[in-house]
Amino acid sequence: MLSLSYLNFGTIILDTSAILIVIGILRETRFMRRTGMTVDRLFFRMLVVTVVMALSDMGAYITANRADPLLTKIQILSMSVFYIAFTVLSMFWFDYCNFKFKCEQKEAETGFRPVFIPGVITIALITMNIFTGIIFSVDDMGAYHRNFLFIPMYIVLILYIGAGFVMIGNYRTIDKKRLIPLWLYVMPLLVSIIITFVVGEVSMAALGAAISIAFTHLGTMSEVAEISIRETKKL
Repeated sequence: MLSLSYLNFGTIILDTSAILIVIGILRETRFMRRTGMTVDRLFFRMLVVTVVMALSDMGAYITANRADPLLTKIQILSMSVFYIAFTVLSMFWFDYCNFKFKCEQKEAETGFRPVFIPGVITIALITMNIFTGIIFSVDDMGAYHRNFLFIPMYIVLILYIGAGFVMIGNYRTIDKKRLIPLWLYVMPLLVSIIITFVVGEVSMAALGAAISIAFTHLGTMSEVAEISIRETKKL
């Protein structure tokens, strides 16, 4: 039977919270996905990938620091799925922000483009890492180690996510107003990254992503509702 530390339990609770948040958002926005709009499809994809992140994150933390060959293999596979999902999420986030905040929706491109080549290379390297350990590895005692390509991997993730935040920061509504303040979008991710790296034994990555995605979409829904109300008052 696996024995878990209080920090492991903390990660499980945080990841479970992320999944519950996503399930709630999916339930409350199901009518939006029926429209078939591109922005809603991109939003849905981000939520699904966040669930994959949370599940793989739990698997990695539950099996961490176990001197058991099977559990160390599960840990490295779970971490690999987590980082692949994180990379995919950052690419979807960039695609969503580019479509929603930078370009006119009728002219915006979605799907694979040259800008996503670094992300695809990163996913390929993470897959290779399962056999080579060039990005991160797990020793025979189940201890997790970051290797020389770990920082470049995170640079790719930060560039995609940061570019999305820049698009949000530069965006203005029809009457030149901002959506909800940018720092509210950024704060969940910043807090989750700081706690994940400083504490080391607890992860808030999935929860931070879920909250940031929720804030972003709530902001855009508020804009649509406000514009609709104004147009109604004109009639």
